[in-house]
Amino acid sequence: MFFALTLQAAVIVPLALAMWAISGATHALALSFGGCVALANTGLLVWRWYRGRVPVPSDGARHLKAFNRSALERFFVVAVLLAAGLGGLRLDALPLLGGFIVGQIAWVIAAAVLNNN
Repeated sequence: MFFALTLQAAVIVPLALAMWAISGATHALALSFGGCVALANTGLLVWRWYRGRVPVPSDGARHLKAFNRSALERFFVVAVLLAAGLGGLRLDALPLLGGFIVGQIAWVIAAAVLNNN
């Protein structure tokens, strides 16, 4: 799971540097912020996974409740961070969302690589 975080960062950093060289610092900052939102989403997922490695006696309903809570937490964290970037910080929308999408795609690729091993 930590491979996904590493891959996301390894994709976002060079992309932000390339964006800085091509479009300037404001677009690079927006792209970096979007990538950091994707990293926060994956970080919450990894944190839940790490905490769930310890076996605890529970039933299926409790596991389902924890799964739903984790999904809602990640949804709201992403929504609040994207709203803060777009509304509060007034970052450009296209690079911000592009950075978020690239970060999420990097997570999907990392998950696919980990499942093939």
